[in-house]
Amino acid sequence: MKKRFAVKFTGQSGQGINTLGEILAKGIKNSGYNIFASREYPSIIKGGYAAYQIDFSDEEVLASSKYSHILASLAEEALHKYTPFVNPKGIIVHSLKDFQFSKEESKYIEENKIQVVHIDTKQIALDNKAPEIMANVVLLGYIWKLLDLDIKIIEKLLRKIFAKKNIDMDAEIRCLMAGYNIDKPKDFSIDKSQLKIKRNWNKSKVLTGNDAIGLGAISAGCRTYFGYPMTPSTTILEMLGNTYKETGMLVKQAESEITAAQLVMGSMYMGTRAFTATSGGGFDLMTETLSCAGMTETPFVVVLGQRSGSGTGVPTWTGAGDLNVALGAGHGEFPRCVIATSDVKDSYELIQKAFNIADVYQIPVIVLTEKQNAESMFNISNLSKPLKIERGLRSGKNRYEITESGISPRWIPESAKPTYLVNSDEHSEDGISTEDPQTITEMNEKRMRKLLTLRKELPEPVYYGPKDAETVFIGMGTTKNAVLDAVKETDKKIGYLHYQYIYPLKFEKILEIYEEGSRVILIENNQSGEFGNLVKRECNFEFPEKLLKFDSRPFFVEDILDFLEK
Repeated sequence: MKKRFAVKFTGQSGQGINTLGEILAKGIKNSGYNIFASREYPSIIKGGYAAYQIDFSDEEVLASSKYSHILASLAEEALHKYTPFVNPKGIIVHSLKDFQFSKEESKYIEENKIQVVHIDTKQIALDNKAPEIMANVVLLGYIWKLLDLDIKIIEKLLRKIFAKKNIDMDAEIRCLMAGYNIDKPKDFSIDKSQLKIKRNWNKSKVLTGNDAIGLGAISAGCRTYFGYPMTPSTTILEMLGNTYKETGMLVKQAESEITAAQLVMGSMYMGTRAFTATSGGGFDLMTETLSCAGMTETPFVVVLGQRSGSGTGVPTWTGAGDLNVALGAGHGEFPRCVIATSDVKDSYELIQKAFNIADVYQIPVIVLTEKQNAESMFNISNLSKPLKIERGLRSGKNRYEITESGISPRWIPESAKPTYLVNSDEHSEDGISTEDPQTITEMNEKRMRKLLTLRKELPEPVYYGPKDAETVFIGMGTTKNAVLDAVKETDKKIGYLHYQYIYPLKFEKILEIYEEGSRVILIENNQSGEFGNLVKRECNFEFPEKLLKFDSRPFFVEDILDFLEK
């Protein structure tokens, strides 16, 4: 791919790969490029290997590429793992003494004219009177040399990030400069001539999807967060916990997901905006509370961070296989809204929209994200202005008054004279329990009418691409990012119909595109095509073609290009 480059930094868990990877990503961004950075790490407490990949360009980058131009490794296992994914004429840099590539790896290296450089980073660190752990900084310096970027930029970042830590900064900088001063191969260079920086990205911000969710919640007037750590939602808890002094938000780590959900429902009932975030197994524990919120018509917001697999699955890798549980979680029938994020812009804006929908319609709102969005780092120039906060509060005679829209009056307790019973039993308009069949029917119908009202008011899906696209991908979540990046690498007329509001579903645009004669392809990061199944359920349309991936890896740009070639 001509318009983008990729660097992968790998090592054992505990070798500072994530920290140095973030510094490398921010350094490239501060050099004027747009970056997308993704993490790979094992689902074990100690051992294994980690990787941090930065894709960069002079244009917006939203997804990972499968192959890197530079592979830098401090770990044997990682070097074997990623050698087959180095671009032709790329370079492999490692610190391993007496390392031997396999026959297959050696053949791949030779056929693709890949250069291999060994650097004894540990010895260089020791020679510079630094601890062995700073071998990673030596490697960072050499990567910076290969990128041919201003060393002052990365030095400034190191000083800023480690200034408040108990680290010998002089030794750190000596190691950085030692790596940077190593001569690079004369015949290796990254041809950045094709990256003519039309827009300097160095003044832009870098955020992860979870950072954006946290910031969006703050902008939405959320005052409390209750959570329990579970990858990939944990960093929302960390981000909000680290900023509570500035925001004034109450942030609590509950003893379980059940408690977290109950605290959210109680806060929302009292008129204080609150939310929680979790992943598959944690969300399962929250479903009784979700059902209770549905019956009591209490606003409820939960972020469901998706990873791969059922059970424990593959907890530190990505997937999008939880739409079914989002649509069906909780016993009984009650209205809900399901929203899906794809990047930092989506994450920031949609969590605000989730609070408004939850408050106005008095329903649970489930915000889907994926590990690929939650923990990856994106460029963003400016966050949009906060959305107008809509609470939908108004007093009335009966809390559960039957209305044409399905939306009953709701007021904060003690803010108005009428009193009512909040009851998870089926109840009449005043909240008193009932077993009368006619009342039960009327109350069920009232609640479900909210879906019809909400569906009319939800935005349409967003279309990207030419009006006369020959091929249109249709999907949700981070699949958008890989398709939009791939479009830049091909002359084919490709479109993408992006669904942010998943349920209640507005399906008309899908039928319209299909009837216009475009090749329509469902794209999903799961095995069964869960969004496609929802479309079929809602309008009896079955996608003629499907591109499904469920190996716990995201869609890479090359996946889309290879599919189009086939």
